[in-house]
Amino acid sequence: MKKWKKHLIGWTIFLILLLLAVSLVSYIMVKRTLPQYDGTVTDNRIGSEAIIYRDSMAVPMIIAKSQEDAAYALGYLHAQERLFQMDIARRAGEGRLSEIFGDKTAPFDLMFRTVGIAGTASESYKRIDTTTRKILIAYSNGVNKFIDEAGGKYPVEFGLLGYEPYKWKPEHSLIIAKMMAWELNLSWWSDVAFAHIIKKIGKEKAAELLPDYPENAPLIIDDRFNRFAEAPLELIKTDREFRKFTGFIGTHIGSNSWAVSGKRSATGKPIIANDPHLAFSAPGKWYFALIRSKEWNAEGFTLPGLPSIVIGKNRNIAWAMTNVMADDADFYIEQIDTINNRYFVDGQWKNLDVRTDSIYIKNKGYHKFVIRHTHRGPIISGIHPYRLINKKSENLQISMRWTGNDFTNELLSSFLLNRANNWREFLAALKYFNVPGQNFIYADKEGNIGYVCAALLPARNNASPTLIYDGTTTNSDWKGYVPYDMMPKLFNPEKGYIASANNKTIKTFPYHISNIWEPSSRIERITQLLNSRGLHTPDDFRNYQTDFVSPYARFLTENLLKGFENVKIKDANLELVLELLRNWDYNMKAGSQTPSIYSAFLYFLIKNTFEDELGPDLIKEYVILANVPYRKIYELLGEDSNPLFDDVTTPRKENKNDILRKSLVDALSYLEINYGKNPVDWQWGKIHSVTFKHMFHGISSLADKLIDIGPFPIGGDGTTVFNTEYSFVTLFDKGDTEYINKEKPFENILGPSMRYIYDFANPDYIKFIMPTGQSGNFISPHYRDMTEMWLDGKYHVVPLNEDEFKEKSVHKLVLKTKETN
Repeated sequence: MKKWKKHLIGWTIFLILLLLAVSLVSYIMVKRTLPQYDGTVTDNRIGSEAIIYRDSMAVPMIIAKSQEDAAYALGYLHAQERLFQMDIARRAGEGRLSEIFGDKTAPFDLMFRTVGIAGTASESYKRIDTTTRKILIAYSNGVNKFIDEAGGKYPVEFGLLGYEPYKWKPEHSLIIAKMMAWELNLSWWSDVAFAHIIKKIGKEKAAELLPDYPENAPLIIDDRFNRFAEAPLELIKTDREFRKFTGFIGTHIGSNSWAVSGKRSATGKPIIANDPHLAFSAPGKWYFALIRSKEWNAEGFTLPGLPSIVIGKNRNIAWAMTNVMADDADFYIEQIDTINNRYFVDGQWKNLDVRTDSIYIKNKGYHKFVIRHTHRGPIISGIHPYRLINKKSENLQISMRWTGNDFTNELLSSFLLNRANNWREFLAALKYFNVPGQNFIYADKEGNIGYVCAALLPARNNASPTLIYDGTTTNSDWKGYVPYDMMPKLFNPEKGYIASANNKTIKTFPYHISNIWEPSSRIERITQLLNSRGLHTPDDFRNYQTDFVSPYARFLTENLLKGFENVKIKDANLELVLELLRNWDYNMKAGSQTPSIYSAFLYFLIKNTFEDELGPDLIKEYVILANVPYRKIYELLGEDSNPLFDDVTTPRKENKNDILRKSLVDALSYLEINYGKNPVDWQWGKIHSVTFKHMFHGISSLADKLIDIGPFPIGGDGTTVFNTEYSFVTLFDKGDTEYINKEKPFENILGPSMRYIYDFANPDYIKFIMPTGQSGNFISPHYRDMTEMWLDGKYHVVPLNEDEFKEKSVHKLVLKTKETN
């Protein structure tokens, strides 16, 4: 062998060995970050002792002497499995992301400092009850025990970003609760977007774009509106960028839940089910836990950062939640004096509350800014994605009133809910649940079912949706809140079931609740399924939760086919497409081509109906909340004619059938260009897939393979019970392409963040599943061990009996106080 070949082989072997050695060392270093599941941990901050048993999926049962020790153990567990997730959430709420991420997160910090989430949490902590304070302190001690002992072995993300977490405070848990309220607070997006639509096309035309807007209801728009119109839209852009940064994307932020009473259950006892729809991420939103102590016995879904079972059950009752979609924020155009110290209201000048604050930006130092408040709330018009960097200084003055900035005590509500024994105690607990507004469905072991709308609803002067108010008068100020006793409630209805899918709460109500209800498709299908048989089983509920049939698709397709009646078709593919649609059962299953045809058609139907009036930029704001175009298209197709169908850019006057036909032809062209001429290649699962993305997604394709979970083909869409939303905004962000953004335009970004089913006739077991797993550590076997089951509609069955759980457990960790001599 030639000498140079020997050297080449030698160096190749050396480099391979070196790479293996580096990989091994890296793996060992990363593995050190895995949490301790067995053994004993001592700490003088725990009152006595808590024993944590874990099953094969890392689901823990906490057995503690007191509720404070249980809270300590839950804090320790959350920190073990989700510390980075918790740290990012509290940093966001505190406005401290830029300390580690630099310039790119400065607008987010400015936004949350201005909105005032951390300040509200701090003031709230001073006012909470003694029990809540004790549990928050105990929980914080558990988190801090892990932070103390994990020094140098924090989750990998901390090392990659080059920082260490600071101590957890009780107020941080209140910030987590407020951040959840912010994530679910979307009604103001439509307020602001429609204000800009009015600026472009006028009040009357804009009113036509609002779904279900009463014909004679006024739009309260100040004459000075045009001057200030740009400000709140920048708030939307900043908030949208923040949600993209943290993974809180998607706008079908709702849920499904239902319960049947014993008379509608094959088992003779109530059965309850829930699947909240939230943005997908890795790790996921929830952490499942069972808690056993003298005062606190409950099991279900917790949010890392909060010491409570948010959704679940105890020995006597079970509960489920969906978003009320409450309109809980308003904007006001303010008249500010030239030195920005006073504002004009009711004929007099009043002093602004002026505060100076600062954020620290990595590698740049401190940036100071001024926050101004009226009696309603902060002036938010200075929030702009690039203002901190570009130093722009527009004179824009709009204030924001949000229920999340008031004192509320959802944790007390949750603690009381975890301990409630019956309907009366359930009602009493929910009196304190205010934000985010939630529909609570109830069932108990005695056979009862019930419903409560728990939300802090502003009492406004009118019961109609509004846009931006005139701030120079208090006529549009909130007149307090709707009393809890007046909120909609339901107990043991004659039909034997209760269901909620973010649909309209009640037909008539003296106060405005919302104008952003979800399309009725999901609740129609759930109701159809619940009425399809006299008695239901847990297996039936499983099938319902994974159902891909869309009543909305049925309605649109029927209208589309009518539009092609008596039309001569010459194109072979168009004829085939129409035949597929005629024979479709409206099941959006991944292996079918018809859902792809329908979904492309829906996109072009929205585009061809609204873009001529709004233009390519404003239509992206119109579709921000997907339920708005969904519902408006449904309304329009129910009419024989409507001026919105006319394309104002052409000389002829188009009608409904013209737009339906054009939209299908455009959809066909899109599919042929992007996926080939043969419809065999148009399976929905190829176009519509789901990936559970880590926050670091996109840094490199190699890293994505390690930290992301997926992609997987998936069925459904935003109108199916198994909600698999794709982003309308992404669809309308065409870039340089003629037909839709080609970079995964129909990617599933939001859906069931968990599923659970509980049958009171089988009280010792609960069924649940999550999209990813319990752990936030990407090398943990529990980072993705639930994904396949979630995709397949399967559930993890957890025994609730202590002895059985212990017997089946695979890990035991003891947390106890240090022994003293």
